[in-house]
Amino acid sequence: MIGVLRAMARLLRVAGFLLVGTWRARRFASLPDPERQEAVRAWLAAAAGALGVTIRVRGQERLDALDGEPQLWLPNHISWLDILVLGSLAPGAVFLAKSEIRRWPVIGGLAILGGTEFIERGSGSESARAAVGHGLDRGHRMVVFAEGTTSDGMRVKRFHARLLGPAVERKAPVVPMAIRYHDANGRRTTAPAFVDNEGILPSLWRVASTPNIEVVVDVRPPLWPNAEESRSALAARAREAVASRVEEGAREGTGAAQ
Repeated sequence: MIGVLRAMARLLRVAGFLLVGTWRARRFASLPDPERQEAVRAWLAAAAGALGVTIRVRGQERLDALDGEPQLWLPNHISWLDILVLGSLAPGAVFLAKSEIRRWPVIGGLAILGGTEFIERGSGSESARAAVGHGLDRGHRMVVFAEGTTSDGMRVKRFHARLLGPAVERKAPVVPMAIRYHDANGRRTTAPAFVDNEGILPSLWRVASTPNIEVVVDVRPPLWPNAEESRSALAARAREAVASRVEEGAREGTGAAQ
């Protein structure tokens, strides 16, 4: 019963954020780019907090050192919650999204204001590649889920190299990021995992009813593309940097936030 009440309270707070977001989206549109990006970042962080998610970042200084530079973020992918988490780390974090999201109430407006790069469904990897390049040319922090799908968060799948091309061509830094979710006891949890064609509502309810989720984001040392290294080799290096943290302690189900 406590879990049900907790979930209902959190979902009511999220609904309030969405309603306020409708008004804020109009106000954000009139702000200069830096202020608008910071406003969207703060909104995403607050939305995660409304769901009872605490965000802890290790290696924030690495992002600070790259401030103002176009960069490619390569995180592992576990859940829709990853977008709130990563979008809250720094202003100007931009995601790839299907074009129909433009029409979603509130979320679509905020996605547009946040600089989201939209791609047409079924347009293939070349369209996504062009979108990544466009975002880098605009000086953004482009977020690419290189696994191509979600996992339970205990292992990292192969990173596909095709979307690293724009970063290689522009010699933009590639920033591997390891995402790990923990429960109230500091143990690894799969509660946020959005896998196996699950619907968004059951997933949202599970997250909202889980007490005190903490997500730890490890910002790994940036990788700098060079002419001697292939995209595949760069992707493999990035994946290893992420997996070394994600898979730490996962076999025993421990991995307490460190």
